[in-house]
Amino acid sequence: MNSWPPSSLLHAKSTVAALVLVCACPWLLGAVLPADSGAVNVRDHGAKGDGKADDTAAILAAIAAARTDQGKFFWPSRVVYFPAGTYRVTDSLMKRDENGRYLASMALVGESADTVRIRLDEATAGFTDAKAPKPVIYTTSMLLGGASGAGGKDYTGKGEGNDAYGNYVEDLTIDIGPGNPGAVGIDFLANNSGAIRHVRIMAAAGSGRTGISMERKWPGPLLLSDVKVQGFAVGISVSQREYGLTMEGVALSGQSEVALRNNGNALALRNVRIETGALALQNMGPDGLVVSDQLVVQLARNDATWVDNRGYLTMKGTRVTLVSGESVAEKAGGSLQSATDGAYFGNLRLAKFDAFWKLATPPTPAAWTPEAKRWASVERFGAKADSGEDATEAIRAAMQSGAEVVYLPSGRYVISDVIDVPAKVRRIVGMYSSVTVSRRRAPTLKGETGMFRVATAGSPLTIERIALDNIGMPSQLGIEHSGARSLVLQDVLAAGTGLVSRMPSGGPLFLENTCCGPMVLAGRNGVWARQFNTEGQGVRIFNDGAPLSILGFKTEQNNTAIQNTAGANTEVIGGLLYMIHPPAVARPAFINASGARFYAVYVETVQREGASYRVHVSPSDDGTESAKQLSSAVMAEDLPTRGRGRVVPGLEVGLPANSK
Repeated sequence: MNSWPPSSLLHAKSTVAALVLVCACPWLLGAVLPADSGAVNVRDHGAKGDGKADDTAAILAAIAAARTDQGKFFWPSRVVYFPAGTYRVTDSLMKRDENGRYLASMALVGESADTVRIRLDEATAGFTDAKAPKPVIYTTSMLLGGASGAGGKDYTGKGEGNDAYGNYVEDLTIDIGPGNPGAVGIDFLANNSGAIRHVRIMAAAGSGRTGISMERKWPGPLLLSDVKVQGFAVGISVSQREYGLTMEGVALSGQSEVALRNNGNALALRNVRIETGALALQNMGPDGLVVSDQLVVQLARNDATWVDNRGYLTMKGTRVTLVSGESVAEKAGGSLQSATDGAYFGNLRLAKFDAFWKLATPPTPAAWTPEAKRWASVERFGAKADSGEDATEAIRAAMQSGAEVVYLPSGRYVISDVIDVPAKVRRIVGMYSSVTVSRRRAPTLKGETGMFRVATAGSPLTIERIALDNIGMPSQLGIEHSGARSLVLQDVLAAGTGLVSRMPSGGPLFLENTCCGPMVLAGRNGVWARQFNTEGQGVRIFNDGAPLSILGFKTEQNNTAIQNTAGANTEVIGGLLYMIHPPAVARPAFINASGARFYAVYVETVQREGASYRVHVSPSDDGTESAKQLSSAVMAEDLPTRGRGRVVPGLEVGLPANSK
């Protein structure tokens, strides 16, 4: 292997398209951030957090102060941080520039959901009309190019678009007081890398229209994780055909109309719990796909209907009970209203099957959070963000300092050689930072050498909130994983680089909310991903023998999403494929060689005539399609239609699963 990407990626000429993407990141610190992290503290802009003062203007001032201007490197702005307190607001919190243009990269992060509360008072002006919903938090897209109404979006009026990179709401509670029937907790728009995490949203009885609304053009891919919505007419509402949403560990309770609504999009759910006296799940669009793993529904009324499905619904591990404790299956006699696992195509068509995802999903290793004296900032060792100076030796010195957590304050850092991660370091935190390879790279930094190299055994390592940025530069691998320790990549963006190469000797690999470069996976240790977005040409994931499970998968451009070699066992639990333009040379969506297993549930979205896959699963190991190979391939005509595209409510090919 002499360069990145390797030849196994089938001549992929670019790891990421010219489109610049953004990484933004979750905060799992659960305490005050380091003083030199680059975060903007709302208290420094006049917020009181005493539950009495109106903190709206102060919070908006902090959001404006967090904006950064890095030219074409428009990575997320600095985090807006809320120390413990109750912050009273009387208007929507959003991000605009001095000319009123909507912006992306708004990250509102609290100390914790238990200690930070954003409070909307009783009967607040603007929030009292249920027919004119108004959000407490409103995230938006930027406009990188094209017309403000391109594709039917309303960027000027609503901040719609698909450049909503780096929007995050984390570690806080939103409290809607009584008398606000038009209040929306969060009107959320995010693309590629964005999340709501560790958030509680609650409304008083009779108050609140929607807990989380994701109805504007175009939500996703994004992640909701550890989110609770209590009250409201609608708990979570999703619309549009693009770009797929992932939810894990979401709890909905007390909704008066519907707990979870989807109108045409693709949802991947795991460990979702619903307690309601109303409709639990509504999949109302004929193009909508809802994939659920371990859905638990408790109905507060014995006469309640739990699901209204007009699209595609694939369920495994579903449990529905009445308030009396009686199972719905017993009550309804095994009809669609029962919790029978299977694939459901509209209300009148039901197909049961035994082929499901089978790989076990272990818990992701928790991010290591030691006391402050065991943290090290790379700036203390001489690194200078946004200076263009070579930070290689400073970052290496921080890594070798004995610290267990190394962090990069907000900004852009340039390196010229590989950064080896010692066994002592258990966490690398990018505080909204990017790392770029210098044009004067060292001879030892080859294209196939990782910018960061994880080559030791030891405790699990988490790398988070970092953009690996090599746009416009020679091809480069981002992270090289050859050590036996577990590796967690969380909110890591690979732009112009390969994301990760896991060697045969590499330990278990976990990915959460990651984008956008390709991966090469070797060895027999497991790989588990949730909300994984990859964009570009060639093969996006080359799986050479690993068990691989993805909850929520999205691709973009003409590519082969996954290639399985013999011994590989891959499962895609909810996904969306988007080719964009008609291909000059057609590729299969997936390749599954002899001796491998592939299972998938996904949809294909097609905006232009001819921009669709003819072959969905090919047995060929080189992408060629002979008449004999096509006879055993899964073709587009074998699948249900979704507009110009297709939908796959459940497909298994290859060897039986190895659940280990």
